[in-house]
Amino acid sequence: LQDALSKISTVAYVDILEGDSEGHIRFKTPEEAQAVVNDRSAVAKEHGWTLDLLSGDHEQRYWQKILVDRQVKLNRPREKKRGTEKLISKAEKIIMARAKEANKHIHFQDV
Repeated sequence: LQDALSKISTVAYVDILEGDSEGHIRFKTPEEAQAVVNDRSAVAKEHGWTLDLLSGDHEQRYWQKILVDRQVKLNRPREKKRGTEKLISKAEKIIMARAKEANKHIHFQDV
């Protein structure tokens, strides 16, 4: 989605979850969003997407959703580690990543 629309304008943020049929795409400037909407017939032909520009009440509700999502992210409890506990945790992650990498087998087939 981001790659396809980046050909027209610079995409700043894509707000859609996998499997959703609707989502929001933010651009760096209103002019870039307008450029994508103006070119929506080409996008619809190529990908079958319907693009609309948010305005009025819909835009206000989306900005409220952004603020709520941001507060949820900031207020999420996080695990506080200090000193050697933090270093041991990082080392364990590195060891696990290397172990996963070492467990990969590459099989070649003779042709």
